[in-house]
Amino acid sequence: MTHIRRPLAALLALFTGAIVIDRLGLTGSGDTMSSWVYVLALSFALLPLALPGLRRSRPIAPLVGATAVYLVASFTFRGRPNLIGDDMFIAVVELAFLALASLLGHRVGVAIQDIDDTLGVVAFGESPAIDLESQLATNEILAEMARSRRHDRPLSVTVVQPDHDSVRVAVDRAGEEVQRAIRTQYVRAKLARALADELRRTDLLFEHPGTGNFVVLSPETESEGAELVAVRAREASRRIGISIESGSASFPDHAFTFEQLVAEAERRVAEVDIPKPRIAEVRDMRAGQ
Repeated sequence: MTHIRRPLAALLALFTGAIVIDRLGLTGSGDTMSSWVYVLALSFALLPLALPGLRRSRPIAPLVGATAVYLVASFTFRGRPNLIGDDMFIAVVELAFLALASLLGHRVGVAIQDIDDTLGVVAFGESPAIDLESQLATNEILAEMARSRRHDRPLSVTVVQPDHDSVRVAVDRAGEEVQRAIRTQYVRAKLARALADELRRTDLLFEHPGTGNFVVLSPETESEGAELVAVRAREASRRIGISIESGSASFPDHAFTFEQLVAEAERRVAEVDIPKPRIAEVRDMRAGQ
């Protein structure tokens, strides 16, 4: 909870300090900041809590937004300000206060989003990846394969294979107070969410629970596009500290069925020192039991 306590405490300290300084009157001629500056600062501090899209934006976005709104409001309420002497000092103080409030509000919003995502994974097992063994996955796959065959359109499959050592490290970092199974689920759902954020709306993300591999089905995508999917997957996993390997195969260039595409994509996954189970092998083992 430290990642939310610190920015929240800093935000409270910022407003408290601004009010105290304002009462003292640094310029010796009354209030330092106008009332509408406090309203703007409070608004920018609370906006990330109300709008999920702002919580996912880069920190520079609220800073730029706060600066732009301040300049517009300053010209609206004051007209063309005199940027010499006390007016210049007050403008710098107000702009710094507004920028800090927006930045700390963004950090609080990001921390709350992380807590919300964690609770969703731990309590409800939420993940954007579809279980590859589920009926929903079967229906989606058959529909896309049939559409590609019927309209003679390309389709690609990309297998994302997490490095199990890096997953274990990420699990250990998730917190000792959470049971390892829950932490593993959390880390894998976090990876799935990172992958899903980089995919197009038409792409389908599946997860195979037996191997831990993710499969991305990309309609209207040839081999070149599948390589871009792999690049985005590596960038997404790198941001959360997990290493992955990937391989792609396309219909109809490399195979004609979904199972064959997955097998070919797994064959193209970079070789590692420790062999890992493949989806087809896990299915064969289950069928034999």
